[in-house]
Amino acid sequence: MILVTGANGNLGAATINFLLKKIPAENIRALVRSEEKGITLKEKGIEIALGDYFNSQSLASAMKGIDTLMLVSASSVKDRYQQHANAINAAKEAGVRHIVYSSILKASPNTKFAAGLDHVNTEADIENSGIDYTIMRNTYYSDFLPMILGDFRDSGQVFYSAGDAKINFALRADMAEANANVLADPSAHRNKVYNITSSATYSFNDIAGMLTSIVKKPITYIDIPLNDLNNGMLQHGIPVEVAEMLTSIAASMRDGEFDYADNTLSTLIEHKPLDLKDFLASIYSL
Repeated sequence: MILVTGANGNLGAATINFLLKKIPAENIRALVRSEEKGITLKEKGIEIALGDYFNSQSLASAMKGIDTLMLVSASSVKDRYQQHANAINAAKEAGVRHIVYSSILKASPNTKFAAGLDHVNTEADIENSGIDYTIMRNTYYSDFLPMILGDFRDSGQVFYSAGDAKINFALRADMAEANANVLADPSAHRNKVYNITSSATYSFNDIAGMLTSIVKKPITYIDIPLNDLNNGMLQHGIPVEVAEMLTSIAASMRDGEFDYADNTLSTLIEHKPLDLKDFLASIYSL
């Protein structure tokens, strides 16, 4: 039996959809916060477990009879590491045999990404738990890029704070497919740490060039100071802690933390991941 946490979130739900192509629904359990959030999953024949990372009792109940845990990292800004620690402790107590964890590319204690240390510490806890594991160190989601690009069609400009650094972008669906393939045969990926990336890296100047080609209009990238990025988000009503976290992502990009590419993802999913240019064309060529 496989338990997928964060099952109604984007990555968790997509992972389950790919899993359903490989194993029967009755072999999948989904952790959700409420019955309402689990309706769609139940309609697919998946067993629902109610709970969250802050409720240790609910985690213990959810993990009864579980062999493999897909630990999708918490989306909340506050107390992320403690949430993960609660899940790992529950997995140990329940006798879970394998944990697959969605981490961050090139996880390092020196990261500029505000949530990076949570991933570093969670990885260490998993590796020290005595449970077999597979760490999926995911790069930046292509899916999030349109939020950064904003109204570039109207302005002709993309404003961000990544400097001229190269960045790897990969589609969340490709990452979810990799998760599912690992979950379906975890013994083949025992105690592995995978960097999950597309096959190429691009700067924001490269992205501006792609957009120019796609929309048939000159688009330029304007690099702005990190403080200006943070202050701009605050002026638009984004909470302080969220603005700080989003600014830290730009800082980590600027520092080269997402400048990495290899063929691990394509090997895991047995096809080429969607390239960033193709992703952007699918959105903006309409």
